[in-house]
Amino acid sequence: MAVIDVLAGESINDAFTNANPGDTIRVAAGVFEENVIIPSGLDRLRLLGSGIGETILDGTNSPGNGIAVNSSFVTIAGFTVRGYIANGILVNTSDNIIRDLRVQNNLDDGIDINGADRNLIFNVTSKKNGSDGIEIDGSNNYVVECKFIKNEDDGIDISGSNNLFLKNKAKGNNDTGLEVSGSGTLIIDNDVKNNAGGVFVLANENLILGNRVNRSSSLDAIFLDGVENNLFFNNNVKNNNGDGIDVNGGDFNRVIGNKVKANSFTGIELDESSNVNIVDQNLVKKNAAPGILLTSTANDNAVRENFLRDNNPDIQADDPADDNNIFDENDCQTSSPPSICS
Repeated sequence: MAVIDVLAGESINDAFTNANPGDTIRVAAGVFEENVIIPSGLDRLRLLGSGIGETILDGTNSPGNGIAVNSSFVTIAGFTVRGYIANGILVNTSDNIIRDLRVQNNLDDGIDINGADRNLIFNVTSKKNGSDGIEIDGSNNYVVECKFIKNEDDGIDISGSNNLFLKNKAKGNNDTGLEVSGSGTLIIDNDVKNNAGGVFVLANENLILGNRVNRSSSLDAIFLDGVENNLFFNNNVKNNNGDGIDVNGGDFNRVIGNKVKANSFTGIELDESSNVNIVDQNLVKKNAAPGILLTSTANDNAVRENFLRDNNPDIQADDPADDNNIFDENDCQTSSPPSICS
């Protein structure tokens, strides 16, 4: 194994010519105007810059992607990747480590995981890109302690299955903070704030646990669109300009132990034939519309042991939802019809 140094003014791509699997390429501080393409056949390679803001890949005169990864088990760290016409980083392979980077002002996605699995993305800031902060089409990828800020589309866009998103921040993105259209995703302990919408779930069998979804500017904080078997547990959902949690036509979902406060519309809503869901032990306060709303087509849902105060009203069940659903042991002061709180 060898360590290959790339000095300022030299080509990073030229270093791959003499590299072997497992080698380390260390890139000095400086601005490099090239499309870095890690070829196949260099598995276990490390490509290390001198640090964020020190080693800069600049796409001003380089159309295409900033870094394209075509080998596996590659580690990339210590770069700023900016201004490319396509993606900042395109990952076509599995089992790579992408860490300690800033990816910004690229015209497409900051990071695009293209049908690849088991990649770790850690301590990356992806901001002001022309599409998503990160787009993942692949399974069992792990995004940990990253920041996705002010991207033109979603902060995080997931279409693969069984991915993990842990302790990330999605802030100020022009569409959703986090959109899930793949099943089996774990979304745990993330801050999702000041996006147009919060967490949108468009697939079955996901866990949304312990997230803070606040101050969405124009869309719902948490939105489920016709999906099943999701668990929303112990999330803090407050001060959003849409609904807090909207179960829109979904069945067999569980909304348990969430704090849903001071949203501009409904706290928790089950509508569009949402059936056989459980809404238990939530704290629902000071929402401008009903705290919990079941529209007329919602059936066989269980709404139990929730604590509600200062909503308008605390619980509302549109006829015949007041007869077609279970309302037990809720601590509330106002309801429509009044019998739900009696």
